[in-house]
Amino acid sequence: MKYFLILIIFVIACSCNKENQLLIEANNISKLIEAKYSPDQREAVFQPSFFFENNKLIVGGETSELIAKQALYTALEKLDVKIIDSLELLPEEKLKDKNWGLVNLSVVNLRAHSRHSAELVSQAILGTPVKVLKEENSWYLIQTPDRYIAWVDGAAIALKTGSEMEVWRNSNRVIFLPDFEVVKDPGQNEVVTDLVAGAILEVGKENQNSYDLTLPDGRRIQVEKSNCELLSDWKTRGLKDASILTKTAKQFLGRPYLWGGTSVKGVDCSGFVKSVYFINGIILARDASLQFLHGDTISPGQGFLKLAEGDLVFFGRAGIDEKPTKVTHVGMYMNKGEYIHSSGRVRINSFDPKAENYNDYRSVTWLGGRRILSRIGESGIIRVSEHPWY
Repeated sequence: MKYFLILIIFVIACSCNKENQLLIEANNISKLIEAKYSPDQREAVFQPSFFFENNKLIVGGETSELIAKQALYTALEKLDVKIIDSLELLPEEKLKDKNWGLVNLSVVNLRAHSRHSAELVSQAILGTPVKVLKEENSWYLIQTPDRYIAWVDGAAIALKTGSEMEVWRNSNRVIFLPDFEVVKDPGQNEVVTDLVAGAILEVGKENQNSYDLTLPDGRRIQVEKSNCELLSDWKTRGLKDASILTKTAKQFLGRPYLWGGTSVKGVDCSGFVKSVYFINGIILARDASLQFLHGDTISPGQGFLKLAEGDLVFFGRAGIDEKPTKVTHVGMYMNKGEYIHSSGRVRINSFDPKAENYNDYRSVTWLGGRRILSRIGESGIIRVSEHPWY
């Protein structure tokens, strides 16, 4: 009996050791898949989990990336174990066909977690199409057209089906151009909402000097035609001259810095350059460290004279030994050594030590530039006209 118990303990121990080893291998495979298909959790969800039950490897968790899920299971097949697929592919099933949405307020706050006290990580403007990934206590995890993933209060978006979104894409729409305006209903009786530059709305009725416009939730407003441009015209107009970017950027001068801000009401550094480009029909990646990954490189060694109008200029800590490069700030180059950026407020500084607006701290932390206009259409730099969500 004694030897029988020892044998049982030995078998159990061997089984546990094998399962532990398989869990280690599964997690190592998961890390490799994540590095290849989902390297940044700001732009993709990839959170598989592994445990054993009845000698079977259960794969739980969730992901927004079908290709990553497929690659994971292909790699796991090499393990000598029965695999049970419980890895949920987002959007989650309980959303049913309401897995799209349109931003329903002038500017909505996107947060790191599903609560108002969580960090403000970004914003989205009225009429922005979003993919809805999951729901939690009346908060929605969404992905914006720049691939950024964050949580939003349910009151801020109007949920839509895929077919409803298709109707919206084919509708007659306008983009609002002025910085800011408070607007009323078509009868001009009551205030309905405020609007900021970049808002997109459906045209309900065209009047002689105004449009009756419809918000995503069905509310109606009236806006002067001179304050709008047909979206079809705006999308195809293109950016013919980089000086237009400088003109747009200067309209933000003096606006306050706001961590997570991406509208004329307040902007952080990456939100500022992103807004300047969006107003001119180009969608950039959300954060400075993500923007740093796209575009043609102008290295610090080449000097600021190699920069061209519209180039993004990045600042931070250069990589040394085992420490990687850390991007902490971004602005946009104008000309003659000057760049415009959001630092405390939107302001203009210079790389030229002889200039009155020279900023020594920024100059010594300059990491180089990225030329955006030569790489339009690539990942992280896409025209609104070419984005399938619009």
